Amino acid sequence: MGLAHEARASVALERAQHYAGELAVSQCTRLSAEIVAGTDPVLRAELQADRRSGWPRLHGRVTGTLALECRRCGRVYDHALDLALDLRLVFGEAEERAALAEAEPLLIEGDRLPLRQIVEDEVLLALPMLPRCQSCENEVNQAAAHPALPPEQEAPASRDNPFAVLKRQLQSKE
Repeated sequence: MGLAHEARASVALERAQHYAGELAVSQCTRLSAEIVAGTDPVLRAELQADRRSGWPRLHGRVTGTLALECRRCGRVYDHALDLALDLRLVFGEAEERAALAEAEPLLIEGDRLPLRQIVEDEVLLALPMLPRCQSCENEVNQAAAHPALPPEQEAPASRDNPFAVLKRQLQSKE
């Protein structure tokens, strides 16, 4: 069953509504631009609107697997998602500014709770800025753990004393 497009925030909070369903990534224009073409993964979302914590919020979980292209080697790899959402629903800009210090606010405009857009936004925020497959990630982590010395700090190669070389050249000319 598909995830609802949107809900009325006031009704969702009043009834402590639960939303569960699937969302095909092909229905998310911004997200589908970030994954490998030709794949159509499905995200699963479980969302709950309530006031149990003392303020209006939307919380839940989004799971799925997306095919991403490694920016380092170009291989396609599966990126597993398991996101926890906990958004404080705010109904004005002043309330949004006040909530910023202690929660992740979501400004509700016109009593509209755009569930699919919220899921897409949260998944986009959770994607790596520079996607790397596991083997490239391991190489990067290993290089970070054992950095090479800069050229000026590398151990000098065994070289002959320049004066000894000059002495040999002068002796060979004689």
